[in-house]
Formats: sequence, C-alpha cells, structure tokens
Amino acid sequence: MHSPSNRTSHAGSFKSLTSLAFLALGLMGAAGCASEAAPSRSTAGAPRSEPEITAAPRPNPEGTGETMISKVDNATGGTIELSNGTKLEVPAGALPPGVDTLTFTSSPVAAPSEYVAASPVYVFGPDGTVFLKPVKVSFPLTLPVGETVGEMTILWSRAHAEGFDMVPTSITPVAGSSTDFIAVGAVMHFSEGFCGVKYTTDPHPSKDPYAK
Repeated sequence: MHSPSNRTSHAGSFKSLTSLAFLALGLMGAAGCASEAAPSRSTAGAPRSEPEITAAPRPNPEGTGETMISKVDNATGGTIELSNGTKLEVPAGALPPGVDTLTFTSSPVAAPSEYVAASPVYVFGPDGTVFLKPVKVSFPLTLPVGETVGEMTILWSRAHAEGFDMVPTSITPVAGSSTDFIAVGAVMHFSEGFCGVKYTTDPHPSKDPYAK
C-alpha cells in the first residue's frame, strides 16, 4: 500500500508534466502564428523588376523621286548629278554598244527593312547595263546618332540574284561638318544602290557565289 507522501509526490509530478505539456503547446501555437504573419524571406524586400523599354528601330530613309536623264558621249564620258549631290561619273569608253542615255532616280521607296540604310535608294538605268570600265557613284551621307564612318558602306543590288553586295567604299568628311560625309564606290553594272551599315550576316546569301 502506498503511503500518503508517495501519492502527494505522484500528484505533484503529474501536475508538473501537465503544465509543461500546455506550455509546449502554447509555444508551438505562437511559433505557428509568427510564421504565418512573417513575410517570406525569398520575396520580402526584393526589388521590383521594371519592364525593359527599347527604342523603335529607325526607319530607312525615302528618296524624293527626283530623276535625271542624260545622254553621255562614250568618247569623252560624263557626269550626272542630282540636286542633293548624289553623283554618277562615267569614264570614256565605259558604255557598252547601244547604250548612250542613262537615268538616275532618288527612289521614294526605302531600302528593304532587313538592311540598315543611311541614305535613300538610288535607281540607275538602263537596268542590267554592264559597263566596260568601272563607273563611280558618290552618295552624300549624314551619320545617324550612334553610328560611325567605319560601319558604313555602299550596298549595290546584284545583277542576277536577290540582295545587295557591299562595295569597297571610301568615305570622306564634308568640310565644316562632323556628321556629313561623301561615300564613293566603283560599280560594273546598273541596278540600285544606297549607303548603309555593313552587315555581318548576308540577309540574302547568294546561291551562286559568282553571281554579282
């Protein structure tokens, strides 16, 4: 038979254990409430991502539609020039038989969008004329903001394939200006040309590497 002191001891122990259990439950509940109220560490204070704003691409310039028609004496050659200074120079003996009248137009249709043009397109005729000597074309050029002379070239449409070839080009500054230049190149056939940014990947790679 247990003594009264033992019963008292057991009762005290039971009360202590019960108190500890309630205390533990209270702490767990408080921790749960705190975890629900506290913001997630992964998102609290994280900076908001702003949408990226990019400038619209600059449209390729259009020409005025101005046209020059000129008869050239093959024995002496000749020069045709538009009012903005765009120029065609034909040396003596360059014209093929049957060609003596040349046309030269500042096209109101801009260069194709896959190219970055810095001048209007100029159309030369008769289309398809192949010269006996190189003829020289000179395009006035105003550099767009952020682009440099080293990026520029004359692009000349191919005679037998789609696309434009980059023509070896010399560019000289216009006296008294930091943005105006003259781009000069030599070509062997008549088609279309403009001054623009050199491409690193040909938008219209020729199927025939000898087709120009």
